[in-house]
Amino acid sequence: MSIKDSFLFNLSAGTHLRDARHAHQIYTQNNFTFAPKQKYMYHVVFQPNREVGNSATSNSFSFQKELGILVKTADLPSFRASIENKQQYNRKKNIQTRLDYQDVRFTLHDDNLGAVRAMLEEYYKYYFADGNRSTSGSQAAYLPRDKYFGDVPNYGLNNRKKNPFFDYITIYQLARREWFAYTLINPLLSAWDHGSVDSSDGSFNEASMTVAYEGVLYSKGSVSSQPPVGFGDADVGYDVEPSPLGIIDQGFLGFDGGNGLIPTLVGLGVNALTEKVFGNKNGLTASVGAAVGGAVVGTIVNNVLNNDKIPTVNTQNNNVTTSSSENLNVPTLNTPRILAALDDPATSAQITPALINTGAIPNVDINTYNNSTPIEQAAIDQNLKDLVAGGNISLIQTASNALGG
Repeated sequence: MSIKDSFLFNLSAGTHLRDARHAHQIYTQNNFTFAPKQKYMYHVVFQPNREVGNSATSNSFSFQKELGILVKTADLPSFRASIENKQQYNRKKNIQTRLDYQDVRFTLHDDNLGAVRAMLEEYYKYYFADGNRSTSGSQAAYLPRDKYFGDVPNYGLNNRKKNPFFDYITIYQLARREWFAYTLINPLLSAWDHGSVDSSDGSFNEASMTVAYEGVLYSKGSVSSQPPVGFGDADVGYDVEPSPLGIIDQGFLGFDGGNGLIPTLVGLGVNALTEKVFGNKNGLTASVGAAVGGAVVGTIVNNVLNNDKIPTVNTQNNNVTTSSSENLNVPTLNTPRILAALDDPATSAQITPALINTGAIPNVDINTYNNSTPIEQAAIDQNLKDLVAGGNISLIQTASNALGG
């Protein structure tokens, strides 16, 4: 750099060293709208086929929510299109001839209970007869000369299964209270393993599976109104205690009928502002006080109040003070109000899909509900009411969010 460079000598210019304004304006403004998603914000749902069993007979159903939480890593779908270059009267023309879906790989924690191991065991026994045979008895399988038996045992795929083990597998990316889902259609495991053991390695064991699929469905929604199955459920270990940090909400901005913190600060004079913030009106000079009051706070107000992407208030995070030993995470709506909303056809139509998507009723999702007869739907509706009346915290919280507190 030349010693006469204007960077050193053009002191009258308005800008020299400062923060990365470009990155700030792109990534952090507007409630982090264009900030990159975090890799660790995700949720996975494995949906077994009904032929596998139910919550009473199948590990994959009994621990469906936990299995999604035990996913350590997951690849998102990837695609490869075959393109051929053709000659069109000496003009080059590219033509798409096929689309290939690349296998995705999941790694899961090998939990102490063995839920992940049991799911892979069920998959193995579902498709392949090998795992369903015994080695005892004169007609048992795997004996050295069993091919000469009168009744030769079945092996391999000879297990008489036509329906897939998994109806679908969905991977949810989470960001800014929304989810972005990739649903793998008709998934089949092309490889799976149970990790390894090593007496010199003190790390945790993990299982993995590689999944082939026939298509991908894209979807998105709100975590509060359409939560993914099992996400945020207290009965599977999610911490549902409200954070004391909160967010910029109506009270902060003055939309709740009060003045609000920011409008109050803007309305103060320089001396009053510095005294309010720093406890001493002489703590800052008048020029700095003017900069804080006029530039910084004014900019915050303009950017926030004039921005149509103000974050929605999560009414679930309302703290409730109590002197008893009851759970402090009290839902915003009480049970009678939720039951009254479920009795109203118009309101019930709005919140029932969200309640069903919590997975509170085993083997019932929104597609099952929509394809059911009126009598079956009425039975599902009554089941939801009974669970709410019984104090199901997941359903009560979901209804609270769906009805806007």
